[in-house]
Amino acid sequence: MKSIEIYGFVGWVGSFGMFLLYIIWGFLPDNLLNSFGIYFYPDKSWALAIPSVFVMTIIFLIVFYQFLNMAKCKPLDSYTTLQDNFTRFHTKKTEIQDGLPEIYDIPAPVVNNILFYEPEIVQKFDPDFKLHEKGYLTNYL
Repeated sequence: MKSIEIYGFVGWVGSFGMFLLYIIWGFLPDNLLNSFGIYFYPDKSWALAIPSVFVMTIIFLIVFYQFLNMAKCKPLDSYTTLQDNFTRFHTKKTEIQDGLPEIYDIPAPVVNNILFYEPEIVQKFDPDFKLHEKGYLTNYL
């Protein structure tokens, strides 16, 4: 057996034993614990306080993490959420006659107009766009 397996088993047995002691301490009345010769133990209110603190800490960390992410993100109307130094727009250089074209970014107004169907604005960006018979654009699907 590897030592890591032994440590894992001892940890599992130890944690189970500690949980069993916690349950016994929480549910047995004081006079029964005193009859076993156990006189020094924390107040029974800690039997509820300890799990409550753990649960509230986990909830606080989840909420704090969400707020921290929201605080670090740029606003949705910020220009930096749409374009940065690595943005590549469609040009004649990106077109290839044979094979796959290079990857490029479609500007946000074009995407919005495709999604909300304003073909005259899309046609300014790409004069060759075709409308499918069901109403969506075939060039961008």
